[in-house]
Amino acid sequence: MFPDEPVDGAMTEQVALAALEAVLDQVPPVVGGWTDTLWDLYEAYEESRSGHGPAPELTAGQGARFEAQWRRQELSGEAHRLLGQLRERAARSGLVAPAGAADLAVRLVRAGLAAHEAVNLLFDLGVPDGERALLALAPDRHIGEGDRLWARERLFALRRGRYRARGERAPDGEEPLLPAAVTQLPVGAGGALAPPIELVRARAALGALLPASPLDVPEPPPEWPVGWDDLDEADEYRPDWLEVRLLVRELMPTPDRVTRERMAEAEQECALLGLDCGEDFATLWTTRLAAWLVGEIFDGLGRGADPAALTPWAMDVAEQYVRRGMAAEEARGFLRRTEQEVAYSRAVLRRLPS
Repeated sequence: MFPDEPVDGAMTEQVALAALEAVLDQVPPVVGGWTDTLWDLYEAYEESRSGHGPAPELTAGQGARFEAQWRRQELSGEAHRLLGQLRERAARSGLVAPAGAADLAVRLVRAGLAAHEAVNLLFDLGVPDGERALLALAPDRHIGEGDRLWARERLFALRRGRYRARGERAPDGEEPLLPAAVTQLPVGAGGALAPPIELVRARAALGALLPASPLDVPEPPPEWPVGWDDLDEADEYRPDWLEVRLLVRELMPTPDRVTRERMAEAEQECALLGLDCGEDFATLWTTRLAAWLVGEIFDGLGRGADPAALTPWAMDVAEQYVRRGMAAEEARGFLRRTEQEVAYSRAVLRRLPS
């Protein structure tokens, strides 16, 4: 623990930074080619090193590999302890040399040592030193995927206040990307459409957002089926678009704030965060935001309006949305919610492809 006295604290900070330098000087290089069989064997090796089991028979290559991994784990534990001390001092009185601490944290992440705690220190350091370091790590594809995701999350958290401040500003002089029938829809807390949705407004908005022809790729994409930090069945991390959506919705929380200028800002921020922006960012994300709005409208119509007042126009437009690949699941959901009371909904569902 750091002592309370400022001078001693500064001296202890220097000792901790020097110790982290020493850790980095000792770290063995990463050895690739690990398999499930090798990891199982390494577990037995760990147990024997800890005095909880017999030593497994190893080849010379396996012995060298496991010794290096064991040493990396020891050094990672030491780095974690030292980083924790630096975080405590940063929280209490700040660091004397935040830029040097940030540089060391970046090196630890790239070395794969106590990376999560190193990123936490960078977040604690904040602007400018921590942010600068996180901006270097977020797009770095050479570090572990999980470490890069954590660096990006912490960077997003540091910059979220700026995004929200931008999102709260009125779009004076900006070029809207959604039709007027959509930008005039009333919204409530959190940017969601305010219920109940007036039928005249809903009909105008659905007509204005309907794409002229089927989309090449259905929008919006399916939701991530597992937890935010989990892997899917193919052992893949969540797709980048999920995080792009968070950023886009911070900058453009309501339909009237979906503008060309903010789309350009969002694309620039995505690049800084190391996110895949895709091609024609503005067109893609305008379409996605429109699709989510369409889904909200269909959800509101299916839950609040008298089905008799929706027949047949809402069912016909729902069919068109399904066929053109925009908000198709939400449009189908609207038809299913109304099919018990409206025979026309049942007829539309029968003629749609399953």
